[in-house]
Amino acid sequence: MLGFAVLIVFITNWYLIPAMDAAKNAAPAERRTLSAHARLLLSVVLFILIAGILLTFRFGRFFLPRQRGTPKPTQYVDAWTESARRMQTPPSRED
Repeated sequence: MLGFAVLIVFITNWYLIPAMDAAKNAAPAERRTLSAHARLLLSVVLFILIAGILLTFRFGRFFLPRQRGTPKPTQYVDAWTESARRMQTPPSRED
């Protein structure tokens, strides 16, 4: 999100503010050209922002869910049986 904010600030300072200053003293044909360029730049920036937001928040998981296999049932192991199986018999004291 911070990258998108930096992109908007960069585009604004690099193109939009100088274009507004140039439009004050421009002829009608030059104003139409500046307007067309600004609209094109706006559409590109908005496309990048929308695509970036969609990729960031992964909205595709709601529209294209992945097929998952059936889950395996959980096997519950008796703890006492398992501990007895792992236990080593201590040597007898008589030896």
